[in-house]
Amino acid sequence: MNSFQQKFIYLSQLIHIPVLDFNTNKKIGYAVDFVAALREMYPRFSALLMRDRKSGKNVYIPWKNIRQVIPERAISIEVTPDIQQQEVKLSEAEILLKDVFWDKQIVDIAGSKVVRVNDLHILKEGLNLWVVHMDIGLTGIIRRLGWIRFVQYFVKLVTSCELEERLISWKFVQPVTPAIGTEALALKVPHSKLAELHPAELADVLADLGSDERITIIKSLDTATAAGTFQVLPLKIRIQIAESLDQKQLVTILNEMAMDELVDLLSELPKKKRTSLLARLPQEKVTLISSLLGHADDIAGSIMNTQYTATKYGATAGAVLDKIKTETHKTESVYYIYVLDDNDLLVGVVTLHQLLTAPAEKPIFEFMRKRVAKVRVHSKIRDVAEVFYKYGFGVVPVVDKQNKLQGIITMKDAFEAVFPQIKTKTEEAG
Repeated sequence: MNSFQQKFIYLSQLIHIPVLDFNTNKKIGYAVDFVAALREMYPRFSALLMRDRKSGKNVYIPWKNIRQVIPERAISIEVTPDIQQQEVKLSEAEILLKDVFWDKQIVDIAGSKVVRVNDLHILKEGLNLWVVHMDIGLTGIIRRLGWIRFVQYFVKLVTSCELEERLISWKFVQPVTPAIGTEALALKVPHSKLAELHPAELADVLADLGSDERITIIKSLDTATAAGTFQVLPLKIRIQIAESLDQKQLVTILNEMAMDELVDLLSELPKKKRTSLLARLPQEKVTLISSLLGHADDIAGSIMNTQYTATKYGATAGAVLDKIKTETHKTESVYYIYVLDDNDLLVGVVTLHQLLTAPAEKPIFEFMRKRVAKVRVHSKIRDVAEVFYKYGFGVVPVVDKQNKLQGIITMKDAFEAVFPQIKTKTEEAG
């Protein structure tokens, strides 16, 4: 399990688990609910509601007393003399998460019922917990029943598929209002837009947190996860993090990023900072970055990505598939595999679908497409966009004057380059 997956837990993994005395490790009660403060973009846990083992009463435990949180196992707290005297009294800016959200209907702004909240999706960083999504899928109910591992195993065994989660970002749901009633929540967008609300990645959550919290979470991620998260953040946030993050860790993250995203970031950094970072990166990467930084903003070379999958024309379908499996994490797109001759000239292209359906021993040159739609490094970006429009490809290769493959351009990158205001508005909205 990577650090991205470990960052997220569910409220159901915390409800009813034992509460232990941190010093004696003895059970003193169990968790019945959690209190969260509404002062930030995402509600942060501020207290634990514990059912006391001796008195049978609910006790309010301030979050400052929490010493350890292990989902599905236990919560350890620092027991103070007055802790069992704490009255359960919430401030105006606090809510009980299980009580307020579990099994409540979410309605659209027109007032018609849509779905039910089955669980809450939580970002965990050390002892800090934030509510980031509402689980409206079947998996939420299954998880609460304690059957999730069995059902996931059974579904994968029978169908080779995995259960899909359905999450709605906290940003799209507002707390209970009298006009709606005590058993419902309001969706901030029309019901017709519900299908467009997909699970946000960690980057989407980081964009809404404070700068100090972003840095803390980025530091706690493994390099691959940090790079994947970092490069999809809005550029202005990436610049802020780059200015604040320890340079050694920043370099390891930059070294894992897609080349086009890396060049975009470096081009916006102060010259002194950029020079310092380039001095720490591998020389072959620095040479490539320098050449890309030197391209004019309106040509193909300025937006191409140098991470792609290529193979020699004599390779077999099986050998190329094995290569794809080992290089998937290094390339932006594996659907198109570019075929090179002995002089590294682009002579053809095959698709992943062709590889999967061809006999493993069949040479690539026997079924590759020899006519390849491509653009030159110095082609104008608007001309690149016309190639996408004409052929409908998702990716287009970029070659030099000798027809040597230099990189690829995705439709997304070409579209954003032609209409930069679209990207700007998207980043501002995020």
